Amino acid sequence: MISTYLKQAWGMMRQNRLFSSIYILGTGLSIALAMTLFIIFYVKTAPVYPEGNRDRMVVFKYLKVAPPDAPDNWHAGYLSPAAGPILDSLPHVQDMAAVAANLPMHYTVAVSGSRQAFAVSPLYVSPGFWRVFTLRFTGGQAWTERDDRARSHVCVISETLSRRLFATVEAEGRTLLYKGHPYTVRGVVRDVSSATPAAVADVWFPLSLQDQSEVGSDRSALLGGLIYYLTSATPAGRDSVRQEVRDAFRRYDAGRDYITDLMGQPDDAALSAYRTESTSRPDIAGLFRTLAYIVLALLFIPALNMSGMIASRMDRRATELGIRKAYGATRVTLLGQILWENLLLTLLGALAGLAIAWVIALTSDSWILTLFDAKVDTALPAPFLSAEMLFNPWVFLCAFLLCLILNLASALLPAWWGLRHTIVQELYTKR
Repeated sequence: MISTYLKQAWGMMRQNRLFSSIYILGTGLSIALAMTLFIIFYVKTAPVYPEGNRDRMVVFKYLKVAPPDAPDNWHAGYLSPAAGPILDSLPHVQDMAAVAANLPMHYTVAVSGSRQAFAVSPLYVSPGFWRVFTLRFTGGQAWTERDDRARSHVCVISETLSRRLFATVEAEGRTLLYKGHPYTVRGVVRDVSSATPAAVADVWFPLSLQDQSEVGSDRSALLGGLIYYLTSATPAGRDSVRQEVRDAFRRYDAGRDYITDLMGQPDDAALSAYRTESTSRPDIAGLFRTLAYIVLALLFIPALNMSGMIASRMDRRATELGIRKAYGATRVTLLGQILWENLLLTLLGALAGLAIAWVIALTSDSWILTLFDAKVDTALPAPFLSAEMLFNPWVFLCAFLLCLILNLASALLPAWWGLRHTIVQELYTKR
């Protein structure tokens, strides 16, 4: 039955090429714009390289500290190394990475004997960084905990930086100059896009080489310049980690003359992408309301236009439908045929829309990936989209669901309304 409907739909498409072309184009443009939004949010929230553990990761970015009797007299900022032992001792924490918060400035690296220097975005990370994040080494390996404790001048660099400095990606064991000091390259990794800002850099150094403690009075002992990334053994374990972190800081506050405010943290990795203020929680509900309104507008407007086209087409097909009713076809059978015919057109439009969305994402340079960012760090490398960010099952699933929604929204009501007439009314419609 369904194959018959699809054959009939294909024949009607060939007979009504103008209608079919307009329908497919309208569907494609609508789905393309909606899919572009989904691609942006997928890249920011899904487990993609090098944040492949996002589904079992929680992030602890900021902390507020204030006296119990004067909550308005608070200090806020990133965390210090003093928070590390508190977090690392929790039973459900599998791995922990401490990362120095990126500063908005560029540094340069060079090769000894060369006058050419290259601007880089450095990142200082703890040894656990290489277990929490899933960077892929094309050569060599990460430096070790022993290197970190010994404050060894070692580093890991990206493929692009390796090609610029050494004209090859096989750079392990070579030496580069950074801030006037020689550093030995231990490994080379695939480039990281700033669409995944937690791990993006051109060169990664041991955290011990940069002092991020900023320890002052007892009140600010937990404030510094670090962000902590914690992973659990399973995605379900994130809730246990979050609760353990909150309990640990409540115990830490006991007997002290100040209290800490975690502001709802630790966050899931997806939520953390939108926590940009150190003193307040992100308005996730407002962000998703905005997204929902945009998607509804992108779907409703073309659905309304296509409903008018389908209603006009139903009037032209009234005689055909009347004859089929006379031979025993029920309203449900005819409605199913019309929905399958329009679903074929919608699927073709979805394929066109998916292709258009990919073109938009690939040709929009960097602005498309920062569309919903409250703050953009211009010191980071320009974001780019990899193949695994674009070609993934979730994007196709979103496209298919949009097809179903658009098909039902545009075809169901006019088809049902067009089939309300009796057989005699439909047979005499064109007389």
